[in-house]
Amino acid sequence: MMAYNTIEDIPQTPMLRKITILSSMGIMMDGYTLTVFSYALLYLIKVMALTSYEISIMGISSILGVFAGSIIFGKMADIYGRRYIYVYDLIAVSIFIFLTGFSTNYVNFSIFQFLVGLGIGADYPISSSIQAEFSPKKVRGKYLLINIFSFSIGSIIFLFVAVPLVLFTGVNAWRFMYIIGAIFPILVLYSRKKMPESPYWIQHKFGKNAGERARLEMEKYTGYRINKIPELEVGGSKIRDVLKGKYLVYSIFISVAWFSYDIVSYGIWTYSPLIFSTEITSYYADLYIVFTGMAESIPVFIGFLIAIYYVDKIGRKSLLIIGFLGSFIALIIFFFMNIYMVVGLIMTFSAFGIVHFFHNLGPSPMTYAYPVEIFPTRIRGTAMGFATSVSRLGSILAVFSFPIIDALYGLKTIVIYFAVFELIGLIITIKYAPETKNKSLT
Repeated sequence: MMAYNTIEDIPQTPMLRKITILSSMGIMMDGYTLTVFSYALLYLIKVMALTSYEISIMGISSILGVFAGSIIFGKMADIYGRRYIYVYDLIAVSIFIFLTGFSTNYVNFSIFQFLVGLGIGADYPISSSIQAEFSPKKVRGKYLLINIFSFSIGSIIFLFVAVPLVLFTGVNAWRFMYIIGAIFPILVLYSRKKMPESPYWIQHKFGKNAGERARLEMEKYTGYRINKIPELEVGGSKIRDVLKGKYLVYSIFISVAWFSYDIVSYGIWTYSPLIFSTEITSYYADLYIVFTGMAESIPVFIGFLIAIYYVDKIGRKSLLIIGFLGSFIALIIFFFMNIYMVVGLIMTFSAFGIVHFFHNLGPSPMTYAYPVEIFPTRIRGTAMGFATSVSRLGSILAVFSFPIIDALYGLKTIVIYFAVFELIGLIITIKYAPETKNKSLT
């Protein structure tokens, strides 16, 4: 049996790949849920005779759930362990996304979606902490990025599911979109129950003797001899610890960067189908919009693949800067195009596609990876929950304000509004972002 100094030094194992798949499911459901609403809205507006106010409430309901779930369960993960909540949070997601398909008005739709978001929000800090704490440090960035890449996988899975539903189920297509989504979380529940608790958390919570037992368990799972668990930072697991000393600076950086990214990302993803629908006039318009969404996913995949390849080579900070800067430039160019010429479907699609590319090269994966790498084990879940919650305030602001700004001032104002937040994300990254490439967790 080959020996390695710490858990962080062992090679990649089948266990790591299994953890990555299992930890990706909650984030995948976030992508599915956001995308399904974007397309279901094309039907819901007619079926439920929705006002713009009701559309905004429905749009932010699952995001509000993520906001609450991430901060509540992130804290609980630091107190009671990662595995306990990790096993059961997807049950809530499955039940309530299923019930969403039977909604009769915007009120019960919003309640069910809030509860879906609660389960997804719980999964963000827990899955990311588990992923980081089981990943070797030389490839930790890659596996964290694969984890968040599942958000886009959830979106594309929905789009493939949507094609036959749009073709064959008519006005009830939106109901089946939600009902079918309930299947995916169930697929991983049994495997999650068999996963071990994080050795980092065990040693932090119960001391070195317990950590030693967890280390021996890891040897059994991985097939490698491991000399020790890395030295962990001592201290409590209070929310206020996230806002003290150097961790205050880290919290400001990641919260502002993630907030800024989510305003743009959620605004575009949620309402681009409605924007595209105004440009497509055909009997098969709904189907064409789905295919447009598929095409919109191509730059997302390209950006992510480049990020996965380079994250452990050039580091997190450089990619985050490139992502914010590229998105800012693309939006500024698109803004001036809106002023001086008539912008049609192709130009709008191209502009959004470029933004998606740069987002998924930098802000999308890096804002997810940073919190679990820069905060210690004792507050890792709490910090990730805090950062996720702040980011969802950006999502709520985007989803709620987009239709209002569009109605009052038009698309070009939305574009410059988004560009301002890309610039804020860029500035905060340059000034405060640390580099975590090849650094040990504490």
